[in-house]
Amino acid sequence: MREIVLQGRGPNMLSLELLEGLEAELVAARDEPLLVTGAGEAFSSGLDLDALAALDESGLARLLGAMDRATRLLFHHPAPTVALVNGHAVAGGCLLAQACDVRIAQRSARTRIGMTGVAIGLVYPPFVLEVFRHRLAPADAETVLLSAERFDLEGALRLGLLDEISDDARARATALLEARSRLPRASYAATKRALRSPPPDPDAARREFADTILPAWGRALVR
Repeated sequence: MREIVLQGRGPNMLSLELLEGLEAELVAARDEPLLVTGAGEAFSSGLDLDALAALDESGLARLLGAMDRATRLLFHHPAPTVALVNGHAVAGGCLLAQACDVRIAQRSARTRIGMTGVAIGLVYPPFVLEVFRHRLAPADAETVLLSAERFDLEGALRLGLLDEISDDARARATALLEARSRLPRASYAATKRALRSPPPDPDAARREFADTILPAWGRALVR
């Protein structure tokens, strides 16, 4: 079992450096089971919007490209993955939690989970929609993505953003990861790969990203 800790400025905001580091860790993990959590008292509050606003189009493309690659590597990781949600998991942080096979949250009245992009005028890239269409029922995915709300843990559990809330989330997450790790590894990987097969035309999704979504992010961040 390998533990990956999201560690960045503030509540583990997702910088280019953090995302490229996450990508490298996921590549190095190969087929090891993964426990993913955040440093300190947060999982991750998502992308650093102040830093985003300072980027030109090439810098923004590099950052979102790193987010795309890291998310897809985690979502398609062949071995079991468990998110230990130890605090706020918002926007990109929520996305990374959803990319894990199992999501266990530490019980806390303060923790909030949700996707807030629509509230600031962002258009979600294809990899975000791919993950949420897979993880949530259609109506719940619409609620999460279109409301832009930050849900408390009970609300997140009802919507399917979490699998469990625990008073000792680390122990529970570790136990679940160990249990899944005992399953036949080749069978687990093959079944997961079949369940999470890519969209029928990934080239079209990439073109939409370049032609529509990237410029929309630029306009929203300038405002």
